[in-house]
Amino acid sequence: MARNARTAKLSRRCVLAGAVALGASLSLSGANAQAYPDRAIKLVVPGTAGGGMDVMARVIGDRVGSILKQPVVVENKPGAGGNIAVDYVAKSPADGYTILIGQIAHFAINPWLYSKLSFDPMKDFTPVILLADAPNVMVVNAESNLKALSDVVTAAKADKQGMALATPGNGTISHMTAELFQKTAEIKFNHIPYKGAAPALTDVMGGRVPVMLSSVPTALSQIRAGKLRPIAVTATKRSPALPDVQTIEELGYPGFDAATWYGFLVPAGTPADVVAALNTAANEAIKADDVREKVLQEGGDVIGGTPEQFAQAIKRDYEKWGKVVQDSGAKLD
Repeated sequence: MARNARTAKLSRRCVLAGAVALGASLSLSGANAQAYPDRAIKLVVPGTAGGGMDVMARVIGDRVGSILKQPVVVENKPGAGGNIAVDYVAKSPADGYTILIGQIAHFAINPWLYSKLSFDPMKDFTPVILLADAPNVMVVNAESNLKALSDVVTAAKADKQGMALATPGNGTISHMTAELFQKTAEIKFNHIPYKGAAPALTDVMGGRVPVMLSSVPTALSQIRAGKLRPIAVTATKRSPALPDVQTIEELGYPGFDAATWYGFLVPAGTPADVVAALNTAANEAIKADDVREKVLQEGGDVIGGTPEQFAQAIKRDYEKWGKVVQDSGAKLD
């Protein structure tokens, strides 16, 4: 009886000790989870400093850093249509300390343009938040005889060689928007890809190319300076930066939608609580009046929402733009 009593007493002690150890472990685990972030966060931009995406990253990133009480440091990694930056983040530790600001070209167009990518944009990332979107805008020289979208369509139909149209480069959202519109309007463009938006805008303003498709942020300053005339925007709603410019849909092409979006993504496998913390901070950041105003100045419109909503948007656009790219026959390798 005594031995049984001692055994029972020892067993109770072991159980108690185990419970204490387990509680301590859980407490420590909870503390570690709540510690995020405990150091600086890197925000990778697939482009050069000073561009519209870079400005958006810095403005939103700075506010996210203030909310999370850790600095968000922007790192620019241009090149290969954004693939260098996307690959870098895909191969980074899945701990929430390396974030990508990506756009539609990286996740819905490039996978169809490049035969081989060193990453899988659909499997190697976890979407965090859809930050903002911005349409493209069709522009002409301010002195051009092309006053309206109907003028562009009429002139394109009359040009047997195809109307010359400038874009920032092969495979860009501007290029794919041109492909989509010429099919929709049953016209033919002679696509002239430039190495970036700046030289394309220069040639349009100089009258050497009649029309261009550009992102709103890129063309906005020249539109406001009176050097470019906006013909139409490519989304289903008007741009807050160009409220008087009609959409292509309004001008007789129902359902036409070719906006680009910007969002935060992290490497696949990032803990759910870290993704949730980043999502909450970013949603709060873009609701701030000064942040929203800066995004509007860059030609965008803030959106926000859940990681799941962003994932659905990526999947939808992946399928949509895949068909456009395949129909165009465009390839970059």
